[in-house]
Amino acid sequence: MRINIESVRKKEAANSIKFDYRVEESEKNNYKILLGAKEVGFINIIGEISQKNGLVAIDYEIEANFLAECARCGKETWQTVETGGEKYIADKSEEDEKAGGDFYFTETDGILELSDFIVEFLGVEIPYRYLCFDDCQGLCQKCGKDLNEGGCSCQKKEKNPAFKILDDFFEKKE
Repeated sequence: MRINIESVRKKEAANSIKFDYRVEESEKNNYKILLGAKEVGFINIIGEISQKNGLVAIDYEIEANFLAECARCGKETWQTVETGGEKYIADKSEEDEKAGGDFYFTETDGILELSDFIVEFLGVEIPYRYLCFDDCQGLCQKCGKDLNEGGCSCQKKEKNPAFKILDDFFEKKE
């Protein structure tokens, strides 16, 4: 979704632009790689673009819901990631003079492309790995049993073969 922000930039009336955008079905595949997802349920962005301190600002909230694989047990799990905040909007031509801070630079003068904005600010909030729940036990490293469903009969502590000589030495002394 593209939003023309020129009316806000030029202070025409007491202009602000409110938006509520839900990523369309046809666009969801574009976000699978960013989210590390098997399927995207929804991605929403709501907010308002207005003048603040003589600059164009965007107050936003982004929410994404998607199906991912648990890093410990491999089960598919629905995840939700949320982020929000406020950024000032400037054209790419102003990047040198306004570098750093809370600025978001648009590629085209006066146009804000919400899908680019979502990628930039949702991407920062995505966890390194997903878990089906916080204390997921994962899989047994020997037999592959899901430890969330109960224990397995594998030997819990295996001796490190690098220390076999020391183990043998101490067994002889006893």
